[in-house]
Amino acid sequence: MRVFAMICTLAPMLFAQSQPDATSILRKVSDTYANAKQYRFAVKKTGEERGVMEIAVQKPGRFRFEANGRVIDSADAFSKVTMVSDGASAWNYSAELGQYTQKATTLPLLDTEPPDITPETFVLQADALFLTHFSEFAKAADRARLVRQEALPIPNGSVDCYVIEFHAPLPGFRDDYTWWVDRRRYLVLREDTRPATSRRPPSSTTYTFASIDEPLPAELFRFSPPAGAKRVARLEQ
Repeated sequence: MRVFAMICTLAPMLFAQSQPDATSILRKVSDTYANAKQYRFAVKKTGEERGVMEIAVQKPGRFRFEANGRVIDSADAFSKVTMVSDGASAWNYSAELGQYTQKATTLPLLDTEPPDITPETFVLQADALFLTHFSEFAKAADRARLVRQEALPIPNGSVDCYVIEFHAPLPGFRDDYTWWVDRRRYLVLREDTRPATSRRPPSSTTYTFASIDEPLPAELFRFSPPAGAKRVARLEQ
């Protein structure tokens, strides 16, 4: 009986010790995103930022970006835009206009913001949004807690995730976040944001597809104009 009682007493302690803590999970998340050489994400946003986008990057200068909606900082609305670079040439295509540009440099946000930037610069901007965001926020271990583990529904199944809540650690960010972290790959598959001010609505970002440093098809970085699309020097406003 004494042995049984001891086992019953120690079991919860042993179980707790076997569970990862927020610090170790976030450290692995940070390492995963900080060292990425290539990546591909498909994203759906609701709330303050709304719409869908897909991005694939192969450093230093190859990328594919497709967007539909108000998906970046809730500032610029895209209407079925495709931007592609093979490392030498870059294409911007607007399905709404039926037009595309091809040049050795590209402009962000539908050729509306000078000056011209190189594909490498575009990749650096993408890294800030899709990689640095997570590698830096993952350093908030002193403000984070593991609240549960659960299966996150995704297309064609579900993924076992750690659910972590934390307060943003970066200057200029005062929001609260909840992350769903893939238990196997340490990728963030969902991020809910609770703004510090009531002037902004809550938002949610779901990664319906996510891969880091996995093989990327070469055709992602090629652009073939759709039938009827017109090549122009600059997209119309």
